[in-house]
Amino acid sequence: MKKFVLITSLFLAFYLVGVSQTINGPVLKKELAGKYEGEQKKGLAQGKGTATGKDSYTGDFKAGLPDGIGVYTDSVGNVFKGSFKYGLKEGKGEFTSPPSSGEKAMTGYWMDDKYMGKDRVDPYEIEQKVGSVSPRIYMTGPGNVIDITVVDPVDNSNVAANIQMIGQGNPRNDTSYNKYFFEDVKFPIEFDIRYQVRNKLGGINGSTAMADNSIRFKITKPGKWSITLKN
Repeated sequence: MKKFVLITSLFLAFYLVGVSQTINGPVLKKELAGKYEGEQKKGLAQGKGTATGKDSYTGDFKAGLPDGIGVYTDSVGNVFKGSFKYGLKEGKGEFTSPPSSGEKAMTGYWMDDKYMGKDRVDPYEIEQKVGSVSPRIYMTGPGNVIDITVVDPVDNSNVAANIQMIGQGNPRNDTSYNKYFFEDVKFPIEFDIRYQVRNKLGGINGSTAMADNSIRFKITKPGKWSITLKN
């Protein structure tokens, strides 16, 4: 009986610890969970505010996370003044360590909380383009997945393409609908894509004219990316 009571007590203790670690807001970054003073929306930090927990942050918030311009100080005393996105350092900023560390300040650009250097690094870059292809390249959220679709301009149907991946990733293609997926991608990664689509203007005597197109682009920023190519 004593053994049962002891096991039950231990289970309850672990359960309470787990519950106490659940973050309900208004700040959703665990290092900042504690005290918050500032603007809110639907129970979450939104707008200007100051959060103090293990670390501290003063600046712009969005949906409970640092998002925009602010100053973040961690528990060691390191300070980052600059731009944030989804609670991570993203964009231009300055990182300084405590004087006792002897480290020099770093200024430049960050991406996904990582220092990229003094020069700006674009999330993606179109390196070469032939034909009238008009790419739509955008990130829908965090991850390591890329989907590619080529659209015929005449009837908006998906068409087949010759896609060469330069880098690491697992291709998973849906040949029935001419959709191309690449999972477990290691960034940066490049793609060389060649395809043919019909010309909206048509050919001689109303015949259907085909147009050759190609594009090569590089994606630097990790995430879940969607690429649509349409002429």
